Amino acid sequence: MKILKGHGPLFLISTVIVLLILLPTLTLISELFSPIGENWEHIKEFLLKEYILNTVILVLATGLITGVIGTYLSWMLSHHDFKYNKLLYIILFLPMAIPPYIAGYVYGGIFNYGGTLERLFMKWDLTPIRLDMLSMSGAVFVFSVFLMPYVILVTKSFFSRLPASYFESSNLLGKNASETFLRIILPLSRGAIIGGVVLVMLEVLNDYGLVKYFGIPTFSTAIYTTWFGLGDISSAIRLASILMLIVVLILSSEHALRGRKRISLSRANSKSYTRKKASKPSRVTFYIVYALYVTAGLLIPLLQLSSWSLMALDSVNVEGLIHTFKDTVIMATIVTMLVLFCGIFIGNFNRLVKAKISKAYARVVVIGYSIPASIIAVAVMMFFITLDRNFSWIYKSLSLKSNFLMGSLMMLIFALTIRFMAIGFNSIESGFNKMGNKYYEASTLLGKSSFQTFIKVDFPLLKPALLSAAILTFVDVLKELPLTLILRPFNYDTLATKVFVYAGDEMIHEASVYALMIIGLSTVSLIFMQFILKERKNAKN
Repeated sequence: MKILKGHGPLFLISTVIVLLILLPTLTLISELFSPIGENWEHIKEFLLKEYILNTVILVLATGLITGVIGTYLSWMLSHHDFKYNKLLYIILFLPMAIPPYIAGYVYGGIFNYGGTLERLFMKWDLTPIRLDMLSMSGAVFVFSVFLMPYVILVTKSFFSRLPASYFESSNLLGKNASETFLRIILPLSRGAIIGGVVLVMLEVLNDYGLVKYFGIPTFSTAIYTTWFGLGDISSAIRLASILMLIVVLILSSEHALRGRKRISLSRANSKSYTRKKASKPSRVTFYIVYALYVTAGLLIPLLQLSSWSLMALDSVNVEGLIHTFKDTVIMATIVTMLVLFCGIFIGNFNRLVKAKISKAYARVVVIGYSIPASIIAVAVMMFFITLDRNFSWIYKSLSLKSNFLMGSLMMLIFALTIRFMAIGFNSIESGFNKMGNKYYEASTLLGKSSFQTFIKVDFPLLKPALLSAAILTFVDVLKELPLTLILRPFNYDTLATKVFVYAGDEMIHEASVYALMIIGLSTVSLIFMQFILKERKNAKN
């Protein structure tokens, strides 16, 4: 192919990466034709309907709540000038640092029988108020509060780029602020809102820890139970395939709802919108909603976890804590480096080679984030079982055990890399798109090789995008539970799995220490990312 001329090594490496990403999924598809397990008929007749119903209710209810409240909060901060506006925004996305399963343990511990709230009421000689937190409505509440930052981040970015001409034209036509938002801004922001809501829905499908703790049968818990509890691989694969169909349905619905319309928000020749002071009723309403959200999503979890941690100071194994912390950071760092490595090659190939194959590669790379972790776990496990089976003769010659790859840390790292490739790649691709090809072409005209051009020209320009990609990937790996829980090697733990195991053993005080470490690391990383984004914005201006 002439279009690949001069980019042979880049094409070769990109192809290998894409094949490695695709092979587990192809292995899973091939296993669909294996004989049906004896448990499948029972699951199909008595349990499948419940799995589908619970999953759909959680996804739709959470998507609706986060879409409405998240859009409202981001719009108010984008459109109106509040005191300490930037600080309000930074605080607003910090609940993202708290994984839903940790939040579930907190609210379960507060509202359960004999929990924190009941003890306080008894201390004050009041009749206890009991809420059934370990229920479907409780799960929807937790998911909505702690996944809402996904919607806020996406819509806030869109709203902040709206030009002033939209509002000026609407005012000239006699429309007030509410009519302008409902009739103009809301239709324009449909794509951004839907995009944020779909991210929330995918996170709900991916969750295992919260629904397991709350006792809600969903596909993620069903796959885990069928695989490890019943030892029925074929039934687990069929459950995974049905879950994949739900994901495809969600993504197809997103595409249909977005429509073919594309809104250009180029600000080259347009004046930026200047935030105005909100009316008193609007300010009061916003502060009430904001205070309730921050209290539920940040203050209550942190205060409760801190209180429990103080109770566990004498019983916590400090040496074990440090060892787990070190293992988690090392694993997250390795996965982050692999994601950056793969993202750079695919992103550069997509930038330099304008062909259908480069676009296809870019689409394949981001597919992992849209697939729930339970599906990736099953696919990767089947893939590594196949590898072990085919390479057994090599293992024998090297005196290695027959399942050398199966159950190794390599398998977990491979699965995590596939899962979070999209997060790193999207930031890197955005960085390459902003750079364009002019600097690359100028460097090659001066006789520099592609490698020299990347090191001396592309890499310095790509640094902010790489840092953002690294932080986002690192934070998500820290919080990841389903993949780590299913694929971790024997006697290997991360901070997330320790929280899950301790909470499952009713050792919530010990679990809180590990949970606070996850939250602390994630919070510092996310705040650091905000400063990076701020520096990039100031550099542009």
